[in-house]
Amino acid sequence: MVERPGNAHIHVIDADFRRRAQISSVLASRNFHTEIYEDAGEFIGAMPQHGAVLINEDPDGDDLKAFFGRVRQGGRFYPVSVYSHAPAPQRIVNAIRNGAIDYLQWPFEPAQFDLTLQRLIEEGDRQLKIEQEKGRAKAKVAQLTRRETDVLVSLLSGNSNKEVAEELALSPRTVEIYRKNMMSKLSARSASEAARIAIYAGLWEGQGSLSRAAAS
Repeated sequence: MVERPGNAHIHVIDADFRRRAQISSVLASRNFHTEIYEDAGEFIGAMPQHGAVLINEDPDGDDLKAFFGRVRQGGRFYPVSVYSHAPAPQRIVNAIRNGAIDYLQWPFEPAQFDLTLQRLIEEGDRQLKIEQEKGRAKAKVAQLTRRETDVLVSLLSGNSNKEVAEELALSPRTVEIYRKNMMSKLSARSASEAARIAIYAGLWEGQGSLSRAAAS
């Protein structure tokens, strides 16, 4: 049995109030705090900060693709597991493609439900660490001056100090000073560490190429 502290949140989205009550009871027995919603619209309206989601996809349930789209538009991330009475293979595939980490059949088989809860917890913890890392990175980047930020972006594009100087119409010596100050403010000991901070801060849109550059 999975047990978590009482502040671990699971959001249950289901139009059937009896089923919501059953799921809430099971989650409470595992020491989860449960919030219940009649439909995806109610959940989106609340848009909680954290937690995992269990959402029903029976014929009278919500449009999963629209649900995931609205969550992304709201700038949120939630580990999501979908469930229904009779999961069809294509619906399972579509749910996973849209972002669900699991698909359960109702009524839940206890061992499988515990496994799903564990996966939701682990994914939630992983994402929380990422969000915390993003917050720290943004705080560091916020300390940079505009020119220091320009130098960082240009360097991460693969430019040498000389090329950065030409691009920004600065002297190589000035670029070196900006670079030194930038690395100090970021507390970065290497270019790859500065690249990682830039990625987490959302400073660099070409994250794929930057990741390769940071790894080299």
